[in-house]
Amino acid sequence: MAKGEKVFWYSGGMENKVNNSKNVKVEIEIGGVENLDDALRVARLVYNPNEEEIKKYHNKENWRSKIEKDGILVVGKVDGEIVGFLLAYKTTDEVMHVWNAGVLSEFRRLGIFSNMFEELAVKCRQDGIKKITLHTIEKSFPEMYKFVINKGFVEYEKEWIEDDKVGKVEKSKFE
Repeated sequence: MAKGEKVFWYSGGMENKVNNSKNVKVEIEIGGVENLDDALRVARLVYNPNEEEIKKYHNKENWRSKIEKDGILVVGKVDGEIVGFLLAYKTTDEVMHVWNAGVLSEFRRLGIFSNMFEELAVKCRQDGIKKITLHTIEKSFPEMYKFVINKGFVEYEKEWIEDDKVGKVEKSKFE
């Protein structure tokens, strides 16, 4: 199979209700802008962005434009409150790019991100999307880096970037 044609999916799916090892009831919802405000609130708590980052990444207009232009917002809820999010958008008819994602620290290691990602993968498969891509920085987001490696993503490129919080780092691109 040629580069760029790799297709990999995750078996299963969910009934939109997950019970994890700690018996916390988690609901996963796929949607659009209806959960935007709460997802953005979670993102700001997860990433603690400075004013420049808010203007560039963590603002309602930016997120709305990505969702409204072939995007999807998947959220994880505990007791009806959004505690995790995954924002992805189509880059081509066959490729979905995970642009931003996170789970509040107190709700990590409960399978919330894995289940949001699983729901995204199922939705992509249903819609004929053949590949999911994402970028991450191992030094800044070691859990995400480990997740994508464990899911079988293939790293296709690295580039050095300047990160305001940790300095010069390698950004890994996966498909």
